Amino acid sequence: MKKWTPKHVNWLKALKIAAGAVAAILLAEAFGLQNAASAGIITLLTVQNTRRETVMSSVRRFSGFAMMTLLCLPIYHFCGTAPWAFGIVLLLLLLICYSFRMDDATPINAVMATHYMLAGGVTLHMVGNEVLLLVIGSGIGVCLNWFMPRNLGKIHIMQRELDEEIRGILERMSMRLLEADHTGYGDSCFAETERLSGELRQEIDAFLQNQTWQDDIYFMRYVEMRREQCRVLQVIYRQLLRLNQVPEQAKPLSAFLADIAMHFHEGNDCSALLEQLESLYAAYRQDELPDTRESFENRAILYSILTELQSFLQIKRQFYLTLPEQERKQILSGLQKKHDYCAVLIGSIAAMLPDNSG
Repeated sequence: MKKWTPKHVNWLKALKIAAGAVAAILLAEAFGLQNAASAGIITLLTVQNTRRETVMSSVRRFSGFAMMTLLCLPIYHFCGTAPWAFGIVLLLLLLICYSFRMDDATPINAVMATHYMLAGGVTLHMVGNEVLLLVIGSGIGVCLNWFMPRNLGKIHIMQRELDEEIRGILERMSMRLLEADHTGYGDSCFAETERLSGELRQEIDAFLQNQTWQDDIYFMRYVEMRREQCRVLQVIYRQLLRLNQVPEQAKPLSAFLADIAMHFHEGNDCSALLEQLESLYAAYRQDELPDTRESFENRAILYSILTELQSFLQIKRQFYLTLPEQERKQILSGLQKKHDYCAVLIGSIAAMLPDNSG
C-alpha cells in the first residue's frame, strides 16, 4: 500500500470544485431559486478531469433530466407524491440511464425528482426552477474546466526527452560497433524508452481530452512512430551483440550511425540519410567477398544492421510524408526559431570572451 503524500491530491481540481460550488449556490440564491444548494452539488458532479468529459457529462445530465421529468409528470399525477411513487420514478430512471450508459446522470436527477415530490408534483414553475439549477450548476462546472491549463509545454519537454534517449542509443551503437567485446552493453535503455513513451502517451491522451471537439492526433502518431523505431533498434541491438570481431566495413557503418544520431530530430524527413544509406549499400556490394566463415558471418550481420537502419529511417520518412503541409511548416518554423536562438546565444557568448588576438 502506497504511503499518502500531498502530491497525490489534485489540489487544483479540489479548489475549482469548492469555489465553483459556492459560486453556483450564491448565483442560484440571487435568482431566488428553490433548493439553491442543489446547484452546488450539480457543479460538484459536473467538474471532471478534462473538458470533454465535463461537457459530455453535462449533456447526459440534461438528457436524464428530460427523461426524469417525463416520468414524474404522469406518476406523481396519478399516484400522488408518496415515497413509494418516488421509488417507481427512481427505478424507471435507473433502468433507462443504465440502458443508455448515462449512469452519471442518475444521482442529481434523483435529487431533482424529490424536489418535484416535495413541491406536490410537476408544475411549469418547478420545471423552470430545476432547469435553471441545472444551467447554473453545469454552466459553472463547464466554465471552470474550460480554463484548465493546457499541457502542451509538458508534451514538448517529454517529446524531447524521448528523442534524446533514442539519440543516446544510436550514439552508443555507433561506438559499440567498433568494439568486439560487448561486456556491460545492456538493454536497460529500451525499458527507459518504453517508460518515457508510455508516460508521453498518457500526457497526450489528457491533451486530446482537453481539446473538446478537435482531435489533433499529431502527437499520438509521433509517439507511435518513435515506439516503432525503438522496436527496430532492439533488433539492431541483438544483431550487434552477435558480432565477435570488427570488420573493416564496420567503420563506415559506425560513422553512419553517428550521422543518424546527429541529425535525429522532429523535423528531419530522412531523405538525405536514406541517400547516404544507398551509397553504403553500393560500397558493400563492391567489397571483395570474405575468405573465412567467421568473416562472412560478421559481414552478413553488418548488412542486416544496415537493412534494419533502412527500416528505421523509412518509418520516420513515411511519418513525415503523411503530415499535412501546414504541420510540416510549423515543425520547420520551430526548428528555425531554435537555430536562430542558438546562433544569437553563441554570438553573445563569443562577444563576452576576451579578445586574445592582440
